Amino acid sequence: MFNFGKPKSTHPQLRYKIDKMHCVSCAANIDLTLEDLPGVIDANTNYATSTLVLSYDPEKLDPNQVINAIKELGYLATVSN
Repeated sequence: MFNFGKPKSTHPQLRYKIDKMHCVSCAANIDLTLEDLPGVIDANTNYATSTLVLSYDPEKLDPNQVINAIKELGYLATVSN
């Protein structure tokens, strides 16, 4: 079978529940901010589901840094399963 989507990351992933987003631009703002953090490989925030899936390098990024960066933007984040 062919896989035409994005390749699945081989890096560890974290999932977060995001609250206080008002629009798709909020999700884009979160992604752009997080992708500037050292150790973040890819950030994918979905406004419709209020979730963030983050691929990262655990040697360079503490998961709490993500929560703090999101909080500084005015949103709330909690780790989800």
